[in-house]
This record gives sequence, C-alpha cells and structure tokens, in this order.
Amino acid sequence: MTNSALRVLWTVIGIVLTAIGVVGLIASLGHLAGVDEKAPLLWSGLLNLWRDIDPWGLVVLGVLGLAFAWLGFDMLNRQFRTRRYPAMGDLDLRAVRENPPDGQPVLPGATRVRGARLVRGLERDLTRDPLVRKASVRLAGTAPRPELWIELQLSSRAGLAVVRDHVSAAVDRFRDTSGLAPSRLEVTARIDTARPVRVH
Repeated sequence: MTNSALRVLWTVIGIVLTAIGVVGLIASLGHLAGVDEKAPLLWSGLLNLWRDIDPWGLVVLGVLGLAFAWLGFDMLNRQFRTRRYPAMGDLDLRAVRENPPDGQPVLPGATRVRGARLVRGLERDLTRDPLVRKASVRLAGTAPRPELWIELQLSSRAGLAVVRDHVSAAVDRFRDTSGLAPSRLEVTARIDTARPVRVH
C-alpha cells in the first residue's frame, strides 16, 4: 500500500473507533434514545450464539484477535518503516529511450535496471569526492521523469561552490547513463562538525 492509502486507512479506522466509543459513552450515560443504560452491551442473539459454541468461542476469539493484531502490526510496520531506497520498480531502458541514438534501428529485447542499483551508483559517484563523507539518495516516481533527493554530509573544509559543481557533474552523469531526467531535484547539505579520529 502507498503512504496515501495507509493514511486514508488509518483515518477511517480512527473515525470508526471514535464513533463506537462516543456512541457507547452516550448509551452508558442514558442519553441515547431507545437504549436502556442498564441493558447488557451485547444483544441477546450474540450472547446465545456465544453460549452455543462454548468452549470453542474462546478459540475463535483468540484466532481473530491474533489475526487483527498481526494486521495492525503490519500496518504500523509499513507506516513507520523507513526505506532507504524507495521502490521505483524495474527500469526498462527501451521505454526510457524512445528514439534510438544516431538513427539506429530499434533492436528487439529490453534491458531492465533496478532503481536501487541506480541509487547506489549515484551515491558511490557522489562520495568519490573526499569532502563528501556520506551521501544518501532517494529516487521516486516513474520513468523517465522521476524525483531525486540527495542528502550530503560534508567535511567542515568543504566549499559549497566546489560541492555544487561536484553534485551537478554527478547528476549529469546519472542523467546520461540512465536516460532519466529528474523532474524534481532537491539537495540537502549538512556540515559534519565532529572532529576526525586520530589513529596512533
């Protein structure tokens, strides 16, 4: 599920649980028309069904509880899990390069490249400069115009003009080799002020 779908799902679950709680509170206070505040919470048909399936009722309830607990854990895991390499899917270079270079004929077959491989390649290219201590790249969206986020951890000796030229050259190489022209490029640079560790 996408992040938007998860947000919608959690919103619906929250609204339903809130509505159940509000209705139960109003009914327990005796302010709900047609409901006796001293009446049992479960209707008689459900109570009879529970007595009829005894002792298997607890087993069924336990299985349902475990199933809902697993679904809830999975939803939370999907919501809070950070993905270093957002899934862009396999990249079909034939679809990216619609026209063959230099008027060459279109050859049969297709070359597929994983988005995570492109991300790692760009990260390695960015960290070739010793002033760049760490590079984190995120590639999202669809080809041939994905979104590209770059986060750099720089040495305190790094000059922004030099780093800007280095990043620009790396992005140009990425564009030339992959055929992807980012529709959005965002670069965040942070200066690492930690003292370097001396080895004796």
